[in-house]
Formats: sequence, C-alpha cells, structure tokens
Amino acid sequence: MNPAHLDHEALADLAEGLLDDDEAASANAHLDDCAACRKLSAEVADVSRILADVPAPPMPAHLAARIEEALRAESMAVATVASLEHRRGRRHLRVFSAAAVTVVALGGGALVGTELLGGSLNGNDGMHTQAPAGDNPRLNAAMSFTTVSSGTHYRADALKDQVTDVVARASSLPGRESAAEPRVAGCVRHHTHGAKPVLVDTADYESREATVIVIPSTGSRWRVVVAGPACSTDVPDLINEITVPAP
Repeated sequence: MNPAHLDHEALADLAEGLLDDDEAASANAHLDDCAACRKLSAEVADVSRILADVPAPPMPAHLAARIEEALRAESMAVATVASLEHRRGRRHLRVFSAAAVTVVALGGGALVGTELLGGSLNGNDGMHTQAPAGDNPRLNAAMSFTTVSSGTHYRADALKDQVTDVVARASSLPGRESAAEPRVAGCVRHHTHGAKPVLVDTADYESREATVIVIPSTGSRWRVVVAGPACSTDVPDLINEITVPAP
C-alpha cells in the first residue's frame, strides 16, 4: 500500500476509537481527501461490526484455566488480569477483520460473512460463494441507520443549538431506515467513513434542501456535516461543517 494511505490496522483502530486525538484528527483529514481510503474505511467498519457479533469458538475449560493461571502468574505485579474470554474475543475480531477486509477488497465487493467464518473456525478451507454486498442482509444491517425529518430550518448562526435540540428529541421523531433512501445512505457513508452517525436529518439549511449529519469525533465532540441534495457516495456536496461539544 502507498505509505501515504491508511492501512487496515490504522483504519480498524480509528473505527474502534483506539487512536489518540492527534492521530484520529490526522486520519480523518486524510479520509476527507482520499476516496480509496474512505472506501476501505467503510469496509473495515462494516466487517468489524459483523465480526463483533460472531462468538469466538469455545475453549476447553481445563485449557482456559491453565492459560488464565499462566497469565495471572506473569501479572502479579500489575492489576488484575483481563478476562481470557475478553482477550480472545478482541483478538478474534481484529485478526479476522484484516482477513475479511482483504477478501472484500479483492473480491470486488463480496463480503466474508458467517459462511467463511464458520469454515475457517471449523478448519474447512473450501471456498464459499458469497453474495454481492448489496444483497447481503448482514452487511446491510451493519450499514443501517435511521433518518429523521425534524422539520428544522437550520441556520449557520444557530446550527450548534439546533443540532443539540434535534438529537435530544430524535428518538421521538418518525424515522426511516437507510435502505429506503439509497442516495442519503451513500451520502452519509461518504461523510462518516463507516462510523455510525448520531443523527441524520433531512431538512433545510439557510432555505436550501440539505441533509444534516452528526458524527462522533475525537473526545467528547461531534462533527456536524451539512450536505446538499447532490450528495452521494462519490459526491460530497458539502455546504458547511463544524465541530461542536457533545452534551
């Protein structure tokens, strides 16, 4: 990979919130300008969410006890050893995330789902036919979010307060699943780089049709993106962008 680009590990760390503030800001700045890394970031985030639901294979109790004891012996001078199952689950997720994303990238959009994971975990190396990403219900579920129409007339001079107000009452507003609005879904994924948005509101901004997207940022902050009606997977149509404190 071109060293100027972000690799799988960096993108996985970004999606899991493991980067420090400076690293996360640098990675997000790169993603804003790099379509290839945005696509890879979305794939990493989607695969990670799917794999997070896949349980690690059970370990025999006697073997788990021996490993726990060895870890405990090595960690006498430090705090209590983290649960073995937690360690195994994290490793299971990270190792298979990298492998699955590689297959996604090479397979032209085919996603490694439960079939490949099941085969790998059971020692079956046979190839499985994978459905295209658009036809994969687990991938669609991982990408899903709810869009609301709050009726808010957003303004530049009040955007922060308006966003805070709409987020607070979003759960009481009628919503639509992202699959029902492919253009809006593509627009959101373009600007979130695969992160799950706090809010997606189709409304207007300064008397213009707009989609307001609120995205978790570094620390206790939100990134607020206002995109125009031409926004899609490949077209940002960015009208305004600010960072605000999360309540």
